[in-house]
Amino acid sequence: MLFKDWFQEYYEVYCDGVKSHDYCVDILCINKKHFVCIADMELSAIRPIDVQRVVKSSMIDSSDRQRRTYFLLKRVLREAVVNDLIEKNPAEYVKPPKRIRKDVSCFKIEHLEQLFDDDSKYSRMFQLDLWTGLRRGELLALTWTNVHVPERYITVCQTLVHTADGDVIISTTKSRCDRVVPLHHKAIALLQQIKMLDSPEGFLFRNADGEPIRLRQYNRIYCNYYEQQREKYPDLPYYTPHNLRHSYATYMLQSGADIETLRALLGHVDITTTQRYVHSNLNQMYNATNNLKFGNL
Repeated sequence: MLFKDWFQEYYEVYCDGVKSHDYCVDILCINKKHFVCIADMELSAIRPIDVQRVVKSSMIDSSDRQRRTYFLLKRVLREAVVNDLIEKNPAEYVKPPKRIRKDVSCFKIEHLEQLFDDDSKYSRMFQLDLWTGLRRGELLALTWTNVHVPERYITVCQTLVHTADGDVIISTTKSRCDRVVPLHHKAIALLQQIKMLDSPEGFLFRNADGEPIRLRQYNRIYCNYYEQQREKYPDLPYYTPHNLRHSYATYMLQSGADIETLRALLGHVDITTTQRYVHSNLNQMYNATNNLKFGNL
């Protein structure tokens, strides 16, 4: 059996209708981009060097994408062994790419003050992102039924994802579980302004047709907004909108939150994902070390 035929069977049985939509989209992209060099090979002809060639094709991507490519191929070939299509899994003889955790970047306080020196619906949108730490898709999928101002929290139970058919809302999050995010009084004030000035019902951030702002549209709006602010503050450095989430996490730790609380707020499944914010917060670690005391010692 050719690899491409087995992959299609594997996908239909183990992924389609079983895994989340964004997961399925991701593995189809990996197959199309990285498995092409073995697509027309017989399963029994695939050698460790062919697996290494697949891994090498992903080296231009992030370390996370490299590892997803490797482990997906390993799972596909493992199931081929289980189903007696091949005797051994050639991926077992290839080491997975190393996980490389880059230090996260966040806004300095003075840069946040410059970025949000504006009173507009887009400023309010990006500020709410900062004060809640939501992912982009989660922010854009928010409706007023998810917002509970009297109780001071929002529920994150859906997200906007990009598909071949356009952006769609799915009833799950990246971590595949709902979560509750308590609201700071600044976030509550922003929500009250948004409801009064921008969007009284439906989606909090929407187009004229009532549909949510699209993902790529969100990025364009951010770039235009940033350029507008940089005209006033030429030294304002550029950070992506995702750095608003990084800033939320970093300053939350500096304000005394423990790592498990932060993990729950951000919606991370794996605590090691959250721990990179600890590593990026070296100054706070130095301060904590300098303040260490053991009685009169």
